[in-house]
Amino acid sequence: MRSDRYKEDASYNKKKPLRILLPLILVLALAVAGSLAYLYKSTEKSISLEFKSDHPVIPFGEKHSSKFYVRSASGTVTPAAATLDTDTVGEMELVYTVTKPVLGGLLKPSKDYTLSYTVEDREAPMLIWSGAGTVIETGSEFDINKVIAYGDNADPEPAVSVEGSVDTSVAGDYPLRVTVTDASGNPTSWDLKVEVADELPEDEPEESEKLQFRDFVSANKGDGRSFGIDVSSWQEDIDFDKVKKAGCEFVMIRVGYSEGDGKTFEIDDRFKENIEKAKAAGLKVGVYMYSYDNTEDKARASARWLIETLDKAELDLPVAFDWEDFGQFQTYKMSFADLNRLYDAFADEISKAGYEPMLYGSKLYLEEVWEDTGKRPVWLAHYADRTNYKGPYRIWQAANTGRIKGISGDVDLDIMYE
Repeated sequence: MRSDRYKEDASYNKKKPLRILLPLILVLALAVAGSLAYLYKSTEKSISLEFKSDHPVIPFGEKHSSKFYVRSASGTVTPAAATLDTDTVGEMELVYTVTKPVLGGLLKPSKDYTLSYTVEDREAPMLIWSGAGTVIETGSEFDINKVIAYGDNADPEPAVSVEGSVDTSVAGDYPLRVTVTDASGNPTSWDLKVEVADELPEDEPEESEKLQFRDFVSANKGDGRSFGIDVSSWQEDIDFDKVKKAGCEFVMIRVGYSEGDGKTFEIDDRFKENIEKAKAAGLKVGVYMYSYDNTEDKARASARWLIETLDKAELDLPVAFDWEDFGQFQTYKMSFADLNRLYDAFADEISKAGYEPMLYGSKLYLEEVWEDTGKRPVWLAHYADRTNYKGPYRIWQAANTGRIKGISGDVDLDIMYE
């Protein structure tokens, strides 16, 4: 019995220090936790951020760095986005998080601040075609949207109003005042005279001067330049061996076009023949697609169809996005900002497939409609002896009435810059 009691006493004596230490450890832990909590809260309380403006007003579409609007901060500032969203007109917000690490980053107190800002559309709609010279036949229906063209940077559906009227039952001249107004109230107005006639004037064919490929090369030769053409089924049967012998170094070939519904695509009747023969002749090859799309999803579908049609063919040159139906732009019910996003969507799909995207555009629309042309590879269309386009471009389509051996009719002539 004594032996058992001795054992119990010995066991108790061994546990006694532990029972004393446990409360001390708990007290110490609570003290440390309290100190850390106090340090966290006091540091969090010291965090501050001051904006340069309480509520800035920013023009639609302008690129603004988020951090530009931070005047000062007592920690590391992390905006929710690198740039402010200016693609939507109206009231917007962006959250900034200020973090101030302590104890070597063991604690990371932070506080959120919200910048409220207004995106304002200050640009009036762009007049693409005024309708000047419009003649309609007596008895026909007059629709203003069939004789003019316009678009807006932000509004996909600007409103058009007409002062005056056209009586199509009586021949004569009818003066009108046309105004296109966007959703922000910015107007563009102009005078238009519409003629109603018993007989429509006959179109007189224009004789264009033909430019021989050899003369084109001679007039534009220089270091870092190569000369080529772009073709489609309009050129019919092409002898690419003769084209190559004539001095042509590259060719941009049309793959086809989209119908604009995101589902229907038409391959160029000569595409497969053209790409096979051009490669066999030793020409460098790139391709392009004509688009009637008006949404990003449709543009992506077009790109995927093009990639499938290429069937993993190797290209020396980019894949160009060609959207140019500006003569009836308002019928697409999209803004210029929407149009730019079409290219970005198309280019994203093309890049993911391992090809290089490119934007095709005429000088006017590259200057007035297309954005970020310094970042997007550009194929410039400007029919002139010398171009005064100021932006960067990789290919210049300089003529559309060129002639070269191997093609029976007109062909576009291009210069590529290395």
